[in-house]
Amino acid sequence: MSDSLFKLFGGAVLCVILIIILKRESPDTALTFRMIAGVGLAIACLSLISPIIDYIKELCESFGGGEGLSDSVSVLIKALGVSLLTHICATVCRDAGEGSLAYYVELGGKVEILILSLPLIKQIMDLAIELLEMG
Repeated sequence: MSDSLFKLFGGAVLCVILIIILKRESPDTALTFRMIAGVGLAIACLSLISPIIDYIKELCESFGGGEGLSDSVSVLIKALGVSLLTHICATVCRDAGEGSLAYYVELGGKVEILILSLPLIKQIMDLAIELLEMG
């Protein structure tokens, strides 16, 4: 495991300890700190993803970096980003006791991913039509 992951775990444990202490003294401050800590840890997690994105880009280039392949990978990376941000935002809403807002955040994320994937769906449909015409 990487040092970054240990730092993330250590930061999370430290935040939990501080939240437990703050919860006894000031529940409102604990809630605010929990949300700030959650966003900070989420940003740290996003920095862990950059090597994955770099590797996927290298993989695309090794396959010739075709336009269709790079477009597909681009859509997948964007969808991953949308899903992560949606999850983080929904979790913050739930932590604040706003479950219904979390639901709508998740619904918006799903719709956005569907919108992002429309060009891929069109490519698949075009390919299916082309295969049917050949047969």
